[in-house]
Amino acid sequence: MRKLIFLAIVFATVITTSCNKDEIEDFTIPVNLSGTTWKYTANDQWLEYALLIFTSTTTVEGWDKRNGEAEVINWTGSFTISNDTISVEGGIFSGIIDGETIASTNDDTIIFFKQ
Repeated sequence: MRKLIFLAIVFATVITTSCNKDEIEDFTIPVNLSGTTWKYTANDQWLEYALLIFTSTTTVEGWDKRNGEAEVINWTGSFTISNDTISVEGGIFSGIIDGETIASTNDDTIIFFKQ
């Protein structure tokens, strides 16, 4: 009986410690992107930051916060992902998803970080 209890404890320990909680989600999968917010912190005199807020597996909102003003939504659009490239309809935004960053392909200085 002691051996059975000991084996059960060892088995439970192995199962709970074998999970890797540091794994980065694959954000090239729309379901993982849905419900996330990504932030670009600007380094200029008029823009504090910009946000990409993924409201579903197909829609995204573009927000920004200008110096001295309230945070506002600028656009809403549908997006598609092909491999690691994300494109918002109408060419509003496109970028490369790499781990927890999205680097704009429209402007090489804009990188959004997952919040």
